[in-house]
Amino acid sequence: MCRVYKCEHATPMNSSIIIPVYNRVSDLLSILKQLKEQACREFEVVVVDDGSTTPVTSAVQCAHYPYSLRIVRHEHRRGIAAARNTGIVTAREQHLIFVDSDADLLDSHWLEKHHNAYERAGAMARSAGHSHFVFHSTVKGIAATFAGRVDTYANWWGSDLKTAHIVRDRHVPMNNTSMHRDVFDRVGMFDEAFAVSEDIEWGFRCMACGVIAVFMPGAPVGHHDRDSVRKVWEHYYRFGQYSPKVRTRHPGGPWRWLYPGNRRQAILRFLPLTVLKTVYIVWKCFPQSPGVVLYAPGIYLANVASFMGMYKTLAAGPDEKGLSSKSGS
Repeated sequence: MCRVYKCEHATPMNSSIIIPVYNRVSDLLSILKQLKEQACREFEVVVVDDGSTTPVTSAVQCAHYPYSLRIVRHEHRRGIAAARNTGIVTAREQHLIFVDSDADLLDSHWLEKHHNAYERAGAMARSAGHSHFVFHSTVKGIAATFAGRVDTYANWWGSDLKTAHIVRDRHVPMNNTSMHRDVFDRVGMFDEAFAVSEDIEWGFRCMACGVIAVFMPGAPVGHHDRDSVRKVWEHYYRFGQYSPKVRTRHPGGPWRWLYPGNRRQAILRFLPLTVLKTVYIVWKCFPQSPGVVLYAPGIYLANVASFMGMYKTLAAGPDEKGLSSKSGS
């Protein structure tokens, strides 16, 4: 069951900005304030409160925002995929922009830059013979700790490149990412059976349906990455738990030859899988950030955590024991 709170304004809109949130009230207030300061006001904001312990409406005062703000609340926590799906259904515009609740808009012209980069991404997609595309722009990790920088490189290694390109070696994360609504008509909504990795599974469906992902720099947002080794380990371990489920759904996905299908294959591929992925991330990041080599041990640790989570699921068998239905919206 969802409860919708409305605060209407007369400003014109051409984009719906969808922000899922779970208990991150201070982060949410920060990004809503940054949206208030945008030079371009042609948007609405849809906040999906995924069953926060205290409803975010108690902290958000609609009258303080010069744009249309709607808060949709799940009475119980349903997960990030369900939160995004609720945002899609609630949004009124055709152009949908997904932003994390802990994102940081780096300047007051972010939305204009996002729109401009989206148009350029569309031109690139059409020149490649594709009518449908998903656009992703720059995400910069802004945590200053060693663990935070490790998370930046391991999580956003393809999101802070300097050149535009069609993404073929990975999915694009759902932060600073947008698409036309009809992409969901072709691909379907996010799969609510995935507590995490729902964007990876959806991205693989896009590839299978002829919807390409385009990375276009120029509309950066910041992201407050995990600031302790424990949080980094837990995050990548959890993502690793879901990787066999994604790969079973999409056996033809990128890098399929690297991923084991059983415990024996996992043991044999442990070293090459973790080392090659670490080398690949360092190689991708090095041209614009040579300092990435200092964080290679931490990146390797994150990849080991992901592998261990994957191994746990493979060891549990086809019933996929141990996969939680909760998410970190």
